[in-house]
Amino acid sequence: MIGLLRPEIVDFIRLDVHPLNTSATLFVIAVNIVTGYRYYRSYLYSRFPLELAIVYGTAWLIAAQLIMTQGDVWRSSWWLYHFLLLAAMLVVLFGLYRQYASRRSLAGAIKGLFTTDPVERITNALQPSVRALMLATESKDPYTAGHNFRVTLYALKIAEQMQLRPEQLRALVGGTIVHDVGKIETPDAVLNKPGRLTPEERAIIEEHPARGYEMCRNLGFMEEELGIIRSHHEKWNGEGYPDRLAGEEIPRMARIVAVADVYDALTSNRAYRPAMSHEDAMAILNASKGTHFEPACVEAWERACQAEPDMTREGSALWERGLGRSALA
Repeated sequence: MIGLLRPEIVDFIRLDVHPLNTSATLFVIAVNIVTGYRYYRSYLYSRFPLELAIVYGTAWLIAAQLIMTQGDVWRSSWWLYHFLLLAAMLVVLFGLYRQYASRRSLAGAIKGLFTTDPVERITNALQPSVRALMLATESKDPYTAGHNFRVTLYALKIAEQMQLRPEQLRALVGGTIVHDVGKIETPDAVLNKPGRLTPEERAIIEEHPARGYEMCRNLGFMEEELGIIRSHHEKWNGEGYPDRLAGEEIPRMARIVAVADVYDALTSNRAYRPAMSHEDAMAILNASKGTHFEPACVEAWERACQAEPDMTREGSALWERGLGRSALA
């Protein structure tokens, strides 16, 4: 950009002299490879059209750079080099337009490329059907909606510690944000009962994973997302529900969500008890390693909490300030 605006600044760089031209070419190619790779990995998570456009643009810039240094002036390659530069610019502009069309905000389209905000990381990855389910959940029970949001944030942190791939993180968000959607069909008297549940009431509560699974299966959710919704209450020792799966029979992402789900339940105020401290909740999680939870998932959550000590307080504050709700609207 500086070179285009002030070409005299780069007059002293002799790009027609070997090995300077080769070094400059390799440097430009390396920068474009790194840029394209990073935006491709980000695209697998976010599915932002602008990020995919940048990936194509960097590939064409690499080809243009090679042609520019290897081709002859006024030959066909010289014209192809100019065409590729133009195509790279146009594809990015098209990606920007697609991004704007999906967000109706130019500033939002640009911001989406650089966001590290946890609310946007979660909500930008949601499909319209998922947003509709979240809004329906909140209208039924605001606590459940906030719980889904916090559990998604915590599950992402666990998954990042376990080095899941970007496309797996996207599936994790899609399934976790509605993991309790089956509770929409649970009677309020049972869902918000302040005292101990009767065996019959407990049986009604335990129907929600299967109910949510059936709802979301009919909406075309991916297999990984459905596994989270159905199996997040399974236990490592096989004593969970609804299918009494054990160990690695439980989908990996559901094992992650199980830890995040119980942690948030323990550290939130409920109708039947006040919130626990982080330390007390972690003691319960550690005592349940190998029985309720996969040990590696609990250990990953411990590392995440050590890396970001304020994360759990921030997760609650984001939703309570209405940022999660407004992002879904």
